Amino acid sequence: MKPTCLSFLLAALHLTLLSATTQAQQLEEVVVTAQKRSESLQDVAISIAVVSGAELAALNKTQIADLTRLVPGFTFSEGTSDAGRNIQIRGIGTNSFSRSVDLSVGTVVDNVASGSLSGSVLDFSDVQRVEVLRGPQGMLFGKNSSAGLLNITTHNPTPELATGFRTSYGSNNLVNLYGYASGPLVEDSLLGRISMYSNTMDPIIDNEYPGGDDFNDRDEWGGRAKLRWLVSENLDAQLAYTHIKRDHTCCVAALRQVIAGSVAAREGGAVGPKNDNVTDNDTSEGDTKVDIFSLELNHALDDFMLTSISAYTNENVYGAARADDYTRTALPLNDSFEKYEQYTQELRLTSPAEGKVTYVAGLYYFYKKIDRSFDRLIDLYGIDQAASGALSVINDSKTDSESLAGFGQATWHFTDRSRLSLGGRYNFDQLGHQQTVSAFPGTLPEAPPGSIDEKDHDQAGSWRVMLEHDIAVDAMVYASYAKGYKGPGSNSLTSGPTSGDVFVDPEIPSSYEIGLKSQWLDNRLRVNAAAYYSTFEDFQASAQVPGAFPPIFFLTNAGELETRGVELEVNAQLSESFSLQGSLAYTDATFSDWPDAPCYARQSEAQGCVDGTQDLSGASLPNSPKWSTYLAGTYYIPIPSMPFDGFTSLNFFYRDEVQFDTANNPLLVGDPYNTFDLYTGISARNGRYRVQFYVQNLFDQFYVASIGGQEVVGVEAAQILPYTYKRRFGVSVQMDW
Repeated sequence: MKPTCLSFLLAALHLTLLSATTQAQQLEEVVVTAQKRSESLQDVAISIAVVSGAELAALNKTQIADLTRLVPGFTFSEGTSDAGRNIQIRGIGTNSFSRSVDLSVGTVVDNVASGSLSGSVLDFSDVQRVEVLRGPQGMLFGKNSSAGLLNITTHNPTPELATGFRTSYGSNNLVNLYGYASGPLVEDSLLGRISMYSNTMDPIIDNEYPGGDDFNDRDEWGGRAKLRWLVSENLDAQLAYTHIKRDHTCCVAALRQVIAGSVAAREGGAVGPKNDNVTDNDTSEGDTKVDIFSLELNHALDDFMLTSISAYTNENVYGAARADDYTRTALPLNDSFEKYEQYTQELRLTSPAEGKVTYVAGLYYFYKKIDRSFDRLIDLYGIDQAASGALSVINDSKTDSESLAGFGQATWHFTDRSRLSLGGRYNFDQLGHQQTVSAFPGTLPEAPPGSIDEKDHDQAGSWRVMLEHDIAVDAMVYASYAKGYKGPGSNSLTSGPTSGDVFVDPEIPSSYEIGLKSQWLDNRLRVNAAAYYSTFEDFQASAQVPGAFPPIFFLTNAGELETRGVELEVNAQLSESFSLQGSLAYTDATFSDWPDAPCYARQSEAQGCVDGTQDLSGASLPNSPKWSTYLAGTYYIPIPSMPFDGFTSLNFFYRDEVQFDTANNPLLVGDPYNTFDLYTGISARNGRYRVQFYVQNLFDQFYVASIGGQEVVGVEAAQILPYTYKRRFGVSVQMDW
């Protein structure tokens, strides 16, 4: 399949060149804010993938996980609650159960950095665009992001009245609703916008236990309100409020492979590589509530812009992961309560866009506090370890993290066609961690109770240098080097303070990148490409003690790792009626030096496990497929007698084989797959309405979102399935006035 990935994009390019003489409209300019000012994507010397809100709506994509099928090299992992989600870019992401670790891939929504993925948008309904920035991004964005950044921009209030709604219905009773209103509240001085959304879906995992709950549904709603006050010609203020509420039965995996004779084998239900059922007498549920307030002030000082952004985030996340894929009650109590508070303040000065030297400079303050309690009761009979008895653990932790930084980037236009950019950041981090573990022993060994109250701090600089040169009017090549930084983290895992060090060292990436940004054939063909090589020292990862009971997870520095690869994006307007876009990512992400890594479950000495450790040097990083590609073609069918045109769009996605386990368990590997999505309908020429019918996963290709295991109860492999693991149908309607 790997040659096939390349052939799709090469074919796209070949077709484009053949159509060079065809009369066609030009591609639309893509505007981004990746360097804290609005500019063309083609002028930014960073590898960036951009997905517009209009494209997300047209493809019925409504959440972060959907980006994995639109942006090759971008992967997403679910957790047992919304606080446990994580993103990987170029094979790198925060793969840890510890909530007090900064994210290697950050998220920024409307210029406000989020220290938690549950605090970023759970829905894309009112999004203007999503920018996926690859590589270290600490120079200009709030909190350091050592591997990449998701820069999300939502719609702002408009000076003219605008209203609209979007609704869709799909298989499994998937219902998406969205509506907005925007316009002037006080003429020439006060603008407003409000939007609301609701997403519901029936569970996709059927429970064959009589009267038992089905699993993995979707039930969320939220809203966003913005007020923009045009104080004067030189000053405006925008106040924004976002509310998100989500309830779900998540995230239960279906049995894929079990140990013969184990409790899972005797008491569980269906097992197999395409299994999508469970037999479970227990339930798993989660609840997330997020409130975000922000105030952005922009004051023009002649041609300079002074910006202040103040924000407060409050999150409450509850998770009760009790379902275990068999009919005994192993976890009568397995509840996590998390309260997250975050304050940020950014002060930034932006120079005029024209001039020999242009720059952005600023100061940044970040504070977060996490209060987390975790209560677990293990029924020893439920896990087949004893006829009676129980084991309980009560874990309470508090983490405070504070960060101060000065940052800036300047660009010197030393010739009409060449530019040199230098960026730097100085960061001071301090954090405190308090944790108390109360354990009441049963008949099995476990981590002893105890408590900690410790502090740590660190200070470091990071920097970036970029050289750009215009090789043609609409073509630019660039080369860059970045030395990044992600601050220390604390070990707030539920196994207690004896499971690893309290703090882990900072994560330090070094990244080299060369790239091309180009437009050809009178702006009907856009070709952007990048090649990169990155290393990470003291990568922060979560590991598990093999065979330990209760399960012991701990935070550790996973030695060194490296990732290298190529990214290619092609957009072509082949004619007035036919457009084509494609993208490809090759990612080779490995642990370059980790000689004392933890073993995976049931790993023998012959398989490399000696005294509880193995040498993972050269092994694959989790959730990092080598090849992934996306190709979409859209054809508009003119209907002269009607005020609308017809359209048909066919989208193709391919993902290579992927290892899901940090310890590289060979049983936890996902097979390669490819899917096709078909969209057809009508679209008004004035953009007022759009009606479409769609089929996702047209050829019913089975695939998994992730695979995990739990040796204690005999589950060698269990799989979490995405919504489109089977063929899905739907219809959507969009109206705007």
